[in-house]
Amino acid sequence: MAQHSDGKNNYALAPWLIIVAILAVLALVIGGFFLFRGNDPASSETVAEKSSTALTPEETSGNATTAVSPTAKAAPSSSVSSTSTEASEDASSSTVTAPSSENKPEGAADEVAPNTLFLLDTSENLTPYFDPVSQGVAEAARAAGAQGSQVGLWNYSSPISATATVGYRQNVAYGDADNVAYAAQMFGTGGVPQTRSAVIAALGNATDQVSESGKDTRVVLITTGTQQDIDDASFAEAVKNARGDGVSLSVVHIGDGDKDAELEKAADSFTAVANPADLTEDKNSFAAAAGAH
Repeated sequence: MAQHSDGKNNYALAPWLIIVAILAVLALVIGGFFLFRGNDPASSETVAEKSSTALTPEETSGNATTAVSPTAKAAPSSSVSSTSTEASEDASSSTVTAPSSENKPEGAADEVAPNTLFLLDTSENLTPYFDPVSQGVAEAARAAGAQGSQVGLWNYSSPISATATVGYRQNVAYGDADNVAYAAQMFGTGGVPQTRSAVIAALGNATDQVSESGKDTRVVLITTGTQQDIDDASFAEAVKNARGDGVSLSVVHIGDGDKDAELEKAADSFTAVANPADLTEDKNSFAAAAGAH
């Protein structure tokens, strides 16, 4: 017999389906929450802020080094400044220690020559002050010798004896200064100062000494003036011919006699001693002319 419906639809869900549905909804909710939280800028800034403040000691040290590095880069400038300062100090030091021409006596030669020939006027004009002048020559010779110079000595005036043909005399050859110091104080005086002919001969001798020794020679003339025996033009030409390379002429005029203008032109240095009776002035002037100052 056929059964018929009562006209009602009764549907019942199984419990497990309900549980699955709830879990699915929860999964969607939780997933959405974390998805939106991961894209939150405020959250990112917070994390970055925390990580930047949590520096290790090594990182702190590294930052400190970086902060100092601009000063380190500036070090070359400091070095340049220091070098400039040192250079300035060296320049100042060399300026203080360098010889100054202002400190040299008037008529002084720069330095002692390896060979020195003293040419001393022993004319009658020297008589009043022979002792201080001859002693001054002796001390100047020793001063030059003490600085390594080989020293010689000539004297001159005019021919006195009947057999003499020239006014100059070669007394002491180049050598020990003590020989010159002794001989300089043994002269007598007389005659007139034939200075020009004596100078020409002495320059020729000095030139020969340069050739023989291979070293410079200086003639140091101590004169009271000139009894002209050679005219100006002839004298200038003769000096030019007699003086070779490596030969110099220093002139010290003593007393109140007239100075020889042509002789002054020919000299490498020229000075005058107003009071030749003053031994100190004599020896200082003669030594300076020889470069022994």
